Amino acid sequence: MSVEVTRMALKRHELLEELQAVIARQLEEMGTPPDAASVIGSSAVDYLSTYWAGQVVTFPKDAQYKLTLKELEIYDQFDGRNKDDLARRYGMTPRGMGKLLKRIREKIKAQNADAEAAGQLELIS
Repeated sequence: MSVEVTRMALKRHELLEELQAVIARQLEEMGTPPDAASVIGSSAVDYLSTYWAGQVVTFPKDAQYKLTLKELEIYDQFDGRNKDDLARRYGMTPRGMGKLLKRIREKIKAQNADAEAAGQLELIS
């Protein structure tokens, strides 16, 4: 019995492979050692692909601009001088916290630019 590899099967594999790489890369940026980040990424993808097996999932196009509640919580606590304290509180390295804060600022700027382009009022300062 031969297994036919369909175009959709290849796309699913590509999605899961990319998801693992993204998770590992984000963990590394937050100070996780590369080997551990890779294992955690693989474990997360295995879990998600089993949990969501058979479901059709759609990612919104603007997902990259959405801020999570945790990101907003961290950003609200940041006063410009407490990066090390925040890193300790959230179990990150100071370098990882700095990168996270930078990503949050970039997301906020992108959201503001999109809102201004659409003629909306600025919601996040």
